[in-house]
Amino acid sequence: MPDEIQTQAQATFICPACGQAELPLPEGWPPQETPYVQLAELHDCEQAQTASFLFGDGHTAGFGGVVRDEGPDGQPRERWAPPRAVIAYHYMRQNRQLASTAAAPSCYPQPLYRNLVHGQNTDDVFVAMAFLPHGERLTAAMRARAEQLAKALK
Repeated sequence: MPDEIQTQAQATFICPACGQAELPLPEGWPPQETPYVQLAELHDCEQAQTASFLFGDGHTAGFGGVVRDEGPDGQPRERWAPPRAVIAYHYMRQNRQLASTAAAPSCYPQPLYRNLVHGQNTDDVFVAMAFLPHGERLTAAMRARAEQLAKALK
């Protein structure tokens, strides 16, 4: 996974405990040195109360992957996704790629669902995927969440 970050103030992460909530990375926190526990405490979800959510080396450098895309304001952003999380994003418009993904070496990106939306004079593709540790299989819940997320983006 690349060490550089485009704009730290606009970086977000998917909660490493529940794999569902997207939160802003606090300003001044070095993304590659922040422990999972600190990130999970920011969300304070039920899963963060147990130790079972810890993956990799326990820091964001061990996250399953990163998605680079445009935020709602049109500015570039990066989102870190832990292994076993499902994330959706606007991948393409009118055959122009809007986003890219990169998996950490211990994980592989698994496309789960593509939603092609035909609008007035535009075609958009929304993609949902997970970054799973090598050797793990997708669950039915992940596939269902991926479809739901990709269909919700418009």
